[in-house]
Amino acid sequence: MTLEEIGHEFVLAFADDELCVGQNHAWWIAIGPFLEEDLAFTSIAQDELGHARSLYSLLSDDIDQLAYGRNSTEYRSAHIAELRCHDWSWALVRHVLHDLAEQIRWSALIDSTWQDLGRTAERALGEEHFHLQHGSSLLGRLLSNDQGRQHLTPAILELAPLGREYFASSDESLIENGLISTPMVEQEQQWIDQTGDFFQQYDISIDFGPQAPSAGRSGIRSQDFAALHDEMTAVFQIDPKAKW
Repeated sequence: MTLEEIGHEFVLAFADDELCVGQNHAWWIAIGPFLEEDLAFTSIAQDELGHARSLYSLLSDDIDQLAYGRNSTEYRSAHIAELRCHDWSWALVRHVLHDLAEQIRWSALIDSTWQDLGRTAERALGEEHFHLQHGSSLLGRLLSNDQGRQHLTPAILELAPLGREYFASSDESLIENGLISTPMVEQEQQWIDQTGDFFQQYDISIDFGPQAPSAGRSGIRSQDFAALHDEMTAVFQIDPKAKW
C-alpha cells in the first residue's frame, strides 16, 4: 500500500472506533443508572462522535456517506468498540478501557507530520483527559468493595483482552513517515501496563492473551455490529442523499 493508503486506513479505523463507542454511549441517554451518570455519558457520547467526525473530515468531504454509507465489511472498528454493552457494568468497564487507550493513541498523534491530524489529536486529548478521569474515578469507587468487585470482574476479564485490538496496526511506515510518534507495539504495551496496574490495585489480574485480536481491523464484524449499524444509520437511511 502507498503511504496515503496506509494513513487513510489508520485514520479510518480510529474514526470507526470513535463512531461506534460514541453511538454506544449515546444509547444510555435518559436511561443511565442515576442522573449524574446520564448527563456524563451524554456529554462523552457527543465528544466521541465529534472526534469521529473530525477524523472522517480528514478523509472525505462527504462525512455522512463515509460514516454511515459503507457496507459492514468496509468498517475497521475494533470489536470492543462495537459491543452494545447494554448492561451498565459492561458499559462502564468498556468506557475506562477505551479511554485508557485513547490517552495513548491521541498522544502519539500530536506531533504527526500530518498536521491536521496532529491538531485534531491535540483538541481531542484535552477532552479525553476528563473522560478518563470520570470513568476511572467511578469504576475505582465501585471496585473498592467486595460486592462491586464481584459484580464487575466478569466484564473486566472478558473485555480487557479485546482492547488490544485498538493497537493492531503494525505497519512500520506509520513511524517511518512520522504519522505517529510511538510504534503501535509500544502503545499497546503502555496500555497493557496501565490497564493492568489500574485493576491490580483492586486485586484483579488480567490475562491479556498472547497477541492482539485483529478481526475488526480486517473487516470482520462482531455479532453486535449489525444492530448497532441499524441504530446509527436509521435517520441516514430515510434519505441517503439528504444533507442532515
